[in-house]
Amino acid sequence: MTSAVTSALDPFRRWAELPNLAVLDSETTGLHGQIVELGIVNGNGETLFSERIKPTCKVEPGAQAIHGITDADLEGLPGMPHHWERLSEIFMTHHVVIFNKAFDVYRLEASMTAALPGWFEGPNGQGYSDMYRPWQQLQRTSECVMLAYAPVYGNWNDYHRSWRWAKLVDACASEGVKTDDLDSAHSAVGDCLRTLRLIHKVAQKSEDSLPSVPEEGEW
Repeated sequence: MTSAVTSALDPFRRWAELPNLAVLDSETTGLHGQIVELGIVNGNGETLFSERIKPTCKVEPGAQAIHGITDADLEGLPGMPHHWERLSEIFMTHHVVIFNKAFDVYRLEASMTAALPGWFEGPNGQGYSDMYRPWQQLQRTSECVMLAYAPVYGNWNDYHRSWRWAKLVDACASEGVKTDDLDSAHSAVGDCLRTLRLIHKVAQKSEDSLPSVPEEGEW
């Protein structure tokens, strides 16, 4: 076996010390849908944003079964553009981390595009609008906790020669993260707090607790 990759803990240690850390999570209408609940907490676990948001489409039955949010729950609520000024300020002033960044960041863009077509276009169709810049900032600078956690979790994929990703609930269980005082899994703020607690738990791990990558011939 090779020696442990000592850099695997570095992102968690860095995030745990950031004074402007923010953790984002969302619930959506479906895998390729729009956001219906968005939560953001800071590094102290204080809520920066927690809102249910009306999409332009229906909540899919499969998604509703997971997070319990119905179309009736969203009736009469404002859409994503109503919240964009508040969100923009957070994105421009905080370093955002997300458990599964690729999902949440692009569901956010999809939600804005569905509610406000052309929101990303600059004057006369040239370049990008000022509204789009905070999303660009989020897309460029935010980091994915799920990807960073994979080598810490240690579930090796022989075929792909890489670490498998863990679900948030499995990651928390593996690290002994306390979650029984939080909202049930698949609530936005609840999952933000799970992710934050996971970050702090992993930041305290020792290097010798990390798994090592199998050498060729050991798998």
